[in-house]
Amino acid sequence: MDRTAYPRPGERLTREELHARYSLTRKDLAFIHVTARGDAGRLMLAALLKTRQNLGYFPALNDVHADVETHLVSQLKVAVPPPRRSDESATKTLYRYQAAVRGYLNVTPYDATGERLVTGTVLEAAETMSDPADLINRSIEVLHEAAIDLPASALWTGW
Repeated sequence: MDRTAYPRPGERLTREELHARYSLTRKDLAFIHVTARGDAGRLMLAALLKTRQNLGYFPALNDVHADVETHLVSQLKVAVPPPRRSDESATKTLYRYQAAVRGYLNVTPYDATGERLVTGTVLEAAETMSDPADLINRSIEVLHEAAIDLPASALWTGW
């Protein structure tokens, strides 16, 4: 995995990178305020939106660097990061927000269609490439072009 382009959420970013990747546009803010209720909901939705835009999938919340959360909190004008919820309603909210983000970004989840696309891509690329990292990188490119989530290794937890 270290030699692939598979994006990782926990890396520390420079101030410029953080601003470029995780700044909310006016359109993003309008979407967040219409879709989510309360500070915790807005922060959750903002994190889902920006991580999906920048990574291509929804990573586990604990894997997102604290600087990203701080940057989002400041843009949402929340005085203090709201406490994370871990009850059943938070899980339902998570799935509802993921669906809303996919609709907003016009992307689809990784499913059988994504699996077929990756399989075909790897079989075709294997004719000229032999390095597994190259095959993974080509699959990432194809999923990105098709606006399909990358398969994530973990689900969001803790909110």
